[in-house]
Amino acid sequence: MKSWAQLVADTVRMGGVLVFIKDQAPQDFQQWLEPLSQSFAMKIPFTVRNKSDFVSGRYQTGIHDLIFFFEGQEAVLAGLDAHVQGQRVWIAPGNTSPATVDYLWTTEDVSAWVAFWSSLVPQFDSLIENWNSPEMDHAPCLFLDRDDVVVKNVPYNKDPHQVELIPEVVELIHKAHAEGYWVALVTNQSGIGRGRISWQEYKQVHQRMLKLLANEGAWIDECVWSSYIENESVPEGRLLAGLRKPRVGMFQMVKDKLKIDMKNSIMVGDSATDLMAAYSAGIGSCYLFRSEKLDKERETLEKFRAENSKFSYQAISAAADISFGRL
Repeated sequence: MKSWAQLVADTVRMGGVLVFIKDQAPQDFQQWLEPLSQSFAMKIPFTVRNKSDFVSGRYQTGIHDLIFFFEGQEAVLAGLDAHVQGQRVWIAPGNTSPATVDYLWTTEDVSAWVAFWSSLVPQFDSLIENWNSPEMDHAPCLFLDRDDVVVKNVPYNKDPHQVELIPEVVELIHKAHAEGYWVALVTNQSGIGRGRISWQEYKQVHQRMLKLLANEGAWIDECVWSSYIENESVPEGRLLAGLRKPRVGMFQMVKDKLKIDMKNSIMVGDSATDLMAAYSAGIGSCYLFRSEKLDKERETLEKFRAENSKFSYQAISAAADISFGRL
């Protein structure tokens, strides 16, 4: 690894955590941790865990995390191979490491380790600020709500035989792909959070929708749903509030995965919350499908626009009214 300073900065910038494991750690383990807790005042997030935390599933690593193993923790690493994801770092004085690690951090002892972190302090902020993300071809995305946009709304639908595509949605998806757009579904599904629909029932309805699209040669590139609905009695209803529209969590998930050009993206929904979330996520064009609740949704959107002067949208009666193009 050419630049440990840059790797650490990249990890923090992407929301990663530095993870250390207590089991069979060096006797001077606390000395290895001191630079992180003292020199950086928690600017660099790190955690210390036991092997059992991973095996039991109480703690899971993320794709951006750095998980550190010391020479002498070979058995720990082997026992966690199926449980620890993220990026694995082997700390040792020599130039060899187990095949299952990604980076070898060669350091003679804890004093050399402390010296590295001390040298990182004055440059750390600039490394974070001068972030250069990997160059990728950022394409726009057509974001779609599900009910009354892709399929006809059947409240709390748990019957896949009741799934029916909205006229023109297939043509709309085809046009988006032809124009070089991704297509993503972002849908609030409170029925799961309320306990009205089981996960198995939701899956069957979802897969039926995809099958009907596939029969027409159409597909959705990414599907995200939120089950949060302030329901403490159902786990799905009390977790991940930031995903539920009008919050932007689902849009952020799609953006991070597909590297979306949000400014040139499009949102099509039938509710004010669809468009409010899209605007807050940075999406450039918002369309509201006309429905029986149009007046109510417009009233909500006008109140939102009073607080957000740059917000705009267009009410449409058909998918053909949607314009594709780069701003």
